[in-house]
Amino acid sequence: MCLSLKLNTNKLNLYFAVAPLRKTDGVNGKYRKLLFVVGASTVLLGVISFLTFIDIPHGLRSRVYWFIWSRQYKRDVMLSSSTSTEVHHAEWYGDGWGGAPVGDWMGYVVYDPADSLPQINTVGTPAKIAGIPCEVVSVRRLERGWYSVVTDMNQFWDSGHPNC
Repeated sequence: MCLSLKLNTNKLNLYFAVAPLRKTDGVNGKYRKLLFVVGASTVLLGVISFLTFIDIPHGLRSRVYWFIWSRQYKRDVMLSSSTSTEVHHAEWYGDGWGGAPVGDWMGYVVYDPADSLPQINTVGTPAKIAGIPCEVVSVRRLERGWYSVVTDMNQFWDSGHPNC
């Protein structure tokens, strides 16, 4: 004895896809407009999230990261201990790249009350900057007095590596 179940897919498609839209016609399209706004907002949020994740345009990810987490990082930087010749800093994940197989370029958020750090692009060679013991690959200004600094490969700005 074999039982077979035959589904009418046309009726299922009509019920699940078209029927909800027909219900909105009776309320002057109010729900249709709401559905459109929610759908468009979801798509827009998805596109913005994707572009932020892949960092297009360049620097967008670090700006968004700073916008969301700046209060936390400012508190961490102000609580950090630094010598009198160094600027205050804390490790942060808004910049920096790499990992174990290829090397690690660490990102730091830096507070310079004099607002005097030069902005360095990632294209040039690593440079030494006053107040930072490591060679620096990139300096990006986040806001007045606050910078994102990326050190050269495998140079870590902490007590375990005093001279990088």
